Amino acid sequence: QGTLFLAGLTLSLWKWSCSPLYFLVLRWLPLAKGFFQGAGMCQVLCCRFALYLKTEVFFLLYNSSLNVICYSPAGSHFQCDTSAMTDIVLLVDGSWSIGRSNFKLIKEFLSTLISPFSIAHDKIRVGLSQYSSDPRTEWDLGAYTTREQVLEAVRNLRYKGGNTFTGLALTHVLEQNLKPDAGARLEAEKLVILLTDGKSQDDANLAAQTLKNMGIEIFAIGVKNADEAELKQVASEPLELTVYNVLDFPLLSNLVGRLTRVLCSPVKDIPTDMGPQLSPTDLKISAVTSKSMHLTWSPPLRPPKKYRIVYYPSKGGTPKEVRGLFAVSSLRLSNLTSHTEYLVSVFPIYDTAVGDGLRGVTSTLPLSSPRSLRVSELSHNSMRLSWKAAPGATQYLVLCSAAPDGAEDYTMEVKVAQPEVLLDGLSPSTEYSVAVYAMYGEDASDPASIQETTLPLSPPRYLSFSELSHASVRVSWEAASQAVKAHHVTYEASGGSNTGEVEVPGTATSTVLRPLSSLTQYFISVRSTYDEGDSFPITGNVTTLKVPPPRALKVTELSGNSLRLQWEAVAASDVVVYQIKWSTAAGEKPQELSIAGNVATAILPGLQKNTDYKISIWAYYKDGARSDTVSIQHRTNSRSPPTNLFIDSESPTSLQVHWKPPEGRVQHYKITYSPVSDTGAQQTVRLHVTLQSLLPDRAYKVTVSAVHYTGESESTSATGRTGFDMMEVFGLVEKEYSSVKGVAMEPFIFSGSRTFTLFRDTQLTQRTSDVHLFAIPPEHTISFLLRLLPETPKEPFAVWQITDEDFQPLLGVNLDPSKKSLTYFNHDYKADLQEVSFDQQEVKKIFYGSFHKVHVAVSRFKIKLYLDCKKIAEKPINTVGSISTAGFIMLGKVTRTRGPRSGSASFQLQSLQIVCNSLGAEEDRCCDLPALRDEETCPTLAPACSCTSGRPGLPGPPGPPVSSPFHMFLQSSIYCI
Repeated sequence: QGTLFLAGLTLSLWKWSCSPLYFLVLRWLPLAKGFFQGAGMCQVLCCRFALYLKTEVFFLLYNSSLNVICYSPAGSHFQCDTSAMTDIVLLVDGSWSIGRSNFKLIKEFLSTLISPFSIAHDKIRVGLSQYSSDPRTEWDLGAYTTREQVLEAVRNLRYKGGNTFTGLALTHVLEQNLKPDAGARLEAEKLVILLTDGKSQDDANLAAQTLKNMGIEIFAIGVKNADEAELKQVASEPLELTVYNVLDFPLLSNLVGRLTRVLCSPVKDIPTDMGPQLSPTDLKISAVTSKSMHLTWSPPLRPPKKYRIVYYPSKGGTPKEVRGLFAVSSLRLSNLTSHTEYLVSVFPIYDTAVGDGLRGVTSTLPLSSPRSLRVSELSHNSMRLSWKAAPGATQYLVLCSAAPDGAEDYTMEVKVAQPEVLLDGLSPSTEYSVAVYAMYGEDASDPASIQETTLPLSPPRYLSFSELSHASVRVSWEAASQAVKAHHVTYEASGGSNTGEVEVPGTATSTVLRPLSSLTQYFISVRSTYDEGDSFPITGNVTTLKVPPPRALKVTELSGNSLRLQWEAVAASDVVVYQIKWSTAAGEKPQELSIAGNVATAILPGLQKNTDYKISIWAYYKDGARSDTVSIQHRTNSRSPPTNLFIDSESPTSLQVHWKPPEGRVQHYKITYSPVSDTGAQQTVRLHVTLQSLLPDRAYKVTVSAVHYTGESESTSATGRTGFDMMEVFGLVEKEYSSVKGVAMEPFIFSGSRTFTLFRDTQLTQRTSDVHLFAIPPEHTISFLLRLLPETPKEPFAVWQITDEDFQPLLGVNLDPSKKSLTYFNHDYKADLQEVSFDQQEVKKIFYGSFHKVHVAVSRFKIKLYLDCKKIAEKPINTVGSISTAGFIMLGKVTRTRGPRSGSASFQLQSLQIVCNSLGAEEDRCCDLPALRDEETCPTLAPACSCTSGRPGLPGPPGPPVSSPFHMFLQSSIYCI
């Protein structure tokens, strides 16, 4: 039995491709003695020296009758067409270190490795066991009889997980997978292909040696962290064909071409004895570079006709040849692959024979690799690498891989033209393995490698504390990076009773922690949150202050036997209760009083006159702490309040307040007044006061107290109401009239009021409910200042009226220019319409084209008419009934018309007010009529121009003493009750 290289044939070779290519080898059995004489039986096997042919070739070997016909494979993929019976057991590492994503790559590798083989019941059988802590048979050798069935089983293979016990797994193969009942055949060659990514946690050598002693060949494939020394111990000889190790899982695919061909037919010795006279000798290989080498040899004793040189990579590749060399004994081979072991053969060609080949093996030099690889910049999510350029490199391939905690293996691939790269999107505090290859076209150099760990996420800096109180503290810091998305501030009391956490935006540099307990040490930490996770915290501690006591105690005596104690609450929101205790200097039994924490005043009753008292107060806080006690000494005196307080002379903007002074010496009186729902303004006066600039139709609470030389008395209160200003209701004011259609404001101003012209059919209408005129009281006064114009119609019209929803009049005042009369109408308590008309001679003045002021004062049983502040007439009338607020209020309505779009009269209007009593007319002095104005009794007119010259005016007359500033608060709602 022998092996023959078909090196002497004139064959066309397939062009170079990425997959390793090999020679074709014939293994034969001579049937007769002699040197290749007689007929023979030929078996064509594909192995790692296979030769791909483009065309059919007929070959005659010397004078033997052995005919060999070789065909090229279908397509460019290798197919192993051997008919040998072989049992192959795949032993796959399924431990946790593999990872699910890499296990998918293992399944792809196994599918590609199995695909070239003819799997059948009488040819190749494939079984598979997966192992980790314990081995598991996925399928036996006899389970599948076709290639498609095996590939489907590989695709469905599930990841096991566990530790790496390779020795136990090899024993499992021997005791389980290679038994006849599992499908193993006694006459078949047996192969075990081990694939692992780490060192075994038990002894794998003993089990492997047992298998090898039984004639079972073991191939060992290592990935990533596999122990190469252990692989060589486990694998069968020759190790250069049975041991494989790659840097990472994606590189497994590079082994397929070579490994399938090695598995197709194991390597055997190749005899080359064809006679010394026909063979060259002394082959020498020199001047080896990464791309070339120089061959020299000694010619045979019998000079050949020519030489044929065949060379190819020992690990697979398309053979190349140089032929037609005459009378030479040297040759330079170029365009070789770098860092590759080449098999070189020199054959002498004679006319009738081919001499023995002269063979040699050498490796080309590796391509220049990147040098001085270093990390020049490093952060929590990136690193910048730089290296010295490799001469002639066209680009660089950078592979970065890591396995962050709790995540699957991560690999990044980057190609760059310059000797530097920025790798970003990395995980913090993670070790990365980086390999940089210099690329020369499709060829790659050996890598320059480095391992580096990214920085942890940067925590905040410069932790500090400020604004410290008994219940809060401001925590400040400086953010370490603009990439911070948020900060988390946690705090915990030294006893663990009070804990909490606050989250603030990444742009924030401080926050206030509350509520805290007083006089307590707190441990505070601040950590920054990034997209990648949280940083380590920066920590510190601070102790809160003691709770503050009340301060600025003030005592005010009240009437009777009581006084008011007031204080300033330093931290009112945190106080639960104030405790007050007072007693006489003589040592009588003290009295105590508890006051809610949101109150800063208390009335102390039951005091004796002209007696010295010690008054003490302290506070209890939410955290249970008690403040220090604060005390004040006070001697009681007798102070009486004002009496008989009453309010009269109501107008839309003023009220007059009267009272009876108390006994004793009074310095002045303090008046507080405000709308019933508002806080009060204050004014200091002597005996009585007129409150000016009030809101119309508003109930005011007025409180008066006497300020004695010994202190302030108790206060007494009364309530009054101003009248209703209808000008504002209809927008007849300077700031709003421009938005009212059909209204013009006259340029002149008198008595601080503007005059507005209502043109014909202006039809000013408002819903009664919108102006908050909820009810007309039985006693009321309708006051208006107007002038009729030449274009004012001669037919009757309502200066002001209230209607129901159907525009039927309910209450109002009509003027009849044709009769020169004024009529007041309403519905009485029986719901009957009643009208009272006035046509006296004085009334006719209204219709002569001048400004006149009219008051219609209605009481329960009579009605009075005032013209220009003089009483004209008085007539009886029934009490007004309830007036609906579901209708409308209208100005200038022509009485013969009805509906929202009916006609209205034109006239000029300066004021229109509704006063909720019948006394307003008697107190009006008509200061707004120029002809009737008395400068001595009327208030000073407001300036017509609101602007100033920029210079201060002359000082005014001194006013009464003021105990506090005067303030006025406005509200939007209008009420008349």
